[in-house]
Order: sequence, then C-alpha cells, then structure tokens
Amino acid sequence: MPADNTLSLSTLRVDGHVHIYPQYHWADAVNAMINNLTAALPAIEPQPKTIPIGLLTESKQGRFYREIFETGTPLIKGALQVEAGLEAGSLVIRDAEMIKGYLIAGRQLVTAEKLEVLALGKDTSLSDGLSLKEMVCAIRETGAIPVLSWSPGKWFFQRGKLVDSLITTLSPGSFLIGDIGLRPSLWPMPRLMKQADRRGFKIIAGSDSLPLAGEERWIGRTGFQVDGIFNPQQPATSLRDILNNPLSKFRPIGQHSSLMAFANRWGRNQLRSQEQLVSSHDWPIFSANSTAPNLRHSPRPVPPSPSDDTADVPS
Repeated sequence: MPADNTLSLSTLRVDGHVHIYPQYHWADAVNAMINNLTAALPAIEPQPKTIPIGLLTESKQGRFYREIFETGTPLIKGALQVEAGLEAGSLVIRDAEMIKGYLIAGRQLVTAEKLEVLALGKDTSLSDGLSLKEMVCAIRETGAIPVLSWSPGKWFFQRGKLVDSLITTLSPGSFLIGDIGLRPSLWPMPRLMKQADRRGFKIIAGSDSLPLAGEERWIGRTGFQVDGIFNPQQPATSLRDILNNPLSKFRPIGQHSSLMAFANRWGRNQLRSQEQLVSSHDWPIFSANSTAPNLRHSPRPVPPSPSDDTADVPS
C-alpha cells in the first residue's frame, strides 16, 4: 500500500481489540495482524483502497504506543518498521517504503465492578476504578470511543444487571459493544449482546489476545470491516469519525476460536493467573503444621459451557 495523501472512500479492515504484550515479539505481532486482516481479500480487489488497522487497547502498564510516539524512536526489524504517525494517537507500519497499515492508540480500563471498557482512538490518561456508567461518560468526555467489551464470566449475575441497565438507560451511539475472538464460534451470541443489538447499539469485534507467548498469532483473526473517508495524515481522527458516524456499518470479519482452542487458551491463561498468585507475596503466613494451598498443582480449570447467556460464567 503506497503512501496516499488523497481523501477518498476506503475500506478499513480493523482489529478492534489489540494487545501487544511484553510476552510477544512485536514484529511477529504486527506481521500477524497485517497478514490476518488481509488474508481474505480477493486478489482482484484494489489494495490501495483497503487499509488494515489495529486498535490498541493497552492497560495501565502498557507502553507500546507511548514508547514509540513519545520518544520518536521507531521499532525496526529488517524492512519492517513501526514509527510515530504525523498525528498524535497513531503509529504507522511500514515495510521498506510501503505503508502496510496503522496502529491507533487506545486503553483498556477496568471499572469498579471489574468490567472491561475500552477507550479507542486516543491515548487517554483515565485510571481504572470508576463505576461502569461513570467510565463510559468519562471516556466520551476525552473524545475517545467507549466500547463495552464482552469477556467470559463478566456479563452475568450482578454485573449482568449493570450491563442490562446501561443498555437500557443510555442511547445507542453513547458507546459500542465489543465482541472478542476468544468467544468460541459454536457459542451463540450472548443474550445481553443480542439485546444491545436489538436496541440499535453497534457491535465491533477484535482479537483480545491473551498475555501468553505465542498468542500474538491470533491478532487480526477477528475484527470488522467498515467503509469511510480515511485521511492518512490524520488516521486517529479519521478512525474516531468513522466509529462515531451513525451511518457506518460494521461487518464482522475473520473467525472466532474453536471450542478446543478456547478451552486450551482459557485454561492456560487461568493457570498463568494461578501461578502468579502462588509467586506473589500476598499469601498468609502458615505455621509449620498447616497446609498451604498448592495452586500450581490444582486441577486444570474447566471452561464455561455455552447456552445463550450461560456462556458467561462467574469469574
């Protein structure tokens, strides 16, 4: 995709939930995103009109965007390069002199209720811990796009009631709904996501890969496609405008995990979390005669079973 400064209708193929964790090699992650987002393109389609974009969703510890944009120092491996864009909030992916795609800044925030809300299109300075409704409104005030992201076990019981209330009380356009590639393809769309869809809330999708070595191969496998006016001089602004446009139509692309892949990925991530607990210093002191819990050798967690919203299990 050569550099093109003209404004015209473009097709964006977007991964709406991108993590680039320290466990990944950045070049493998970026290549996977570009290759996966463009894998299904017809050979006859004019490539300059199709733009791969990854929407970064970094946690409070995430520094991928900031380390490149704030220092002005690109990441380089061979001909592949990720450099600061002309506009704040954007990174440009190049292969030699060809622009291959873009990464757009964004954050993943955790509410007081432990629900995930994404702030897309801007590198906001918001902190975790606000209530769900406060978080959505605070993200809107920064100019970023709030996305209520589904996650296994999170949209159930009391938290499910909060999601239901938000969908019922706020108007479509206040925020987007986020689906993720980890949700198995055989599972039906969760009940509350269906409800949001019926109410007119728009749904976008993204990979939401896990912080495990090798997970970078999933980046770009799940996403959405949308047509809109894209300005390469202002990629972050263009992306926000397209996401905010009530006429934009988001079409899901790519694939979700198979049930077997989900069980393996989800299980590995649960074991990683348990091992972090074992190695932490937050355990109580046990006497010589007491038995400390041995999570490292605890049974492998059983993934949730699907049935409408029972796809969500208590976390």
